[in-house]
Amino acid sequence: MSFVIDINQDEFVEEVIEKSKTTPVIVDFWAPWCGPCKQLTPVLESVVNQKNGKVILAKINVDENQGIASQLNIQSIPTVYAFINGKPFDAFQGAQPESKINEIVNKLIDATPGNEIPKLIEEANQFFKDQKFEESIKIYEKLIGLDSSNIKIICGFLRCLIQLKRFDDAKEMFNSIEEKLLDDGELKKIKKLLDNSANEMDVSFEELLKNLNEKPKDINLRYKLAESYLSSNETEKGFNELLKIFEQDPNWNESAAKKKLLEFFDLLGFSDPNVIEARKKLSSMMFK
Repeated sequence: MSFVIDINQDEFVEEVIEKSKTTPVIVDFWAPWCGPCKQLTPVLESVVNQKNGKVILAKINVDENQGIASQLNIQSIPTVYAFINGKPFDAFQGAQPESKINEIVNKLIDATPGNEIPKLIEEANQFFKDQKFEESIKIYEKLIGLDSSNIKIICGFLRCLIQLKRFDDAKEMFNSIEEKLLDDGELKKIKKLLDNSANEMDVSFEELLKNLNEKPKDINLRYKLAESYLSSNETEKGFNELLKIFEQDPNWNESAAKKKLLEFFDLLGFSDPNVIEARKKLSSMMFK
């Protein structure tokens, strides 16, 4: 079965309305003379084909099918309509980057009645928040098999691997991700975390701790210890050292401790259990 079809207005009810009751259908209204259409249509075809039948793309030439274009109030092209269960679900106009198209298509698939993926993602995320990373990653492994191009699933799986300190597995998976997906903001944050984990510190935890015990008020030493913990994914310990610095001197080195905390809050995401706890502690210090 082809996932990309050319249809006319007489086939619209059968190929779009009826088919969308079982499989989401994206309708691409285009014309041969339209420059942006020539940019958008290949991207739509590529993304849809990647979904292996989870969504169908129907292309309609508006020059040859002005009746249906008028009924749907198509005023400029390219215009794209998405249908679920026989009804319009979403629409957009103009060329879009592939990352945006992929996001739109994933949203469409997630909204399909009977789709188990959103429920499984929610379940995996709850395990993650509860710091049950082994349980979470088992669900993400199943989800990867269901939809390997879904950014939410990829990011969730990678974050579990990082929490479990399976850095080699995380880097191997990251390197296998299609280049066109790498513009995603969440994946860029995960890349920074993986790069950070690759940085080797000049001294060991033991040496830093020994020096800090001898000089407990040395903020530079404590900050270096915090960075060492964070680079080894000892996130809770790293956050605790940064919070101690903030409590001792919030303005030290142009608020370096707070800036580092906020940087890692953003990289790890607000659903990360260590971020949730550290944010509470930081807020209580800031507003006491």
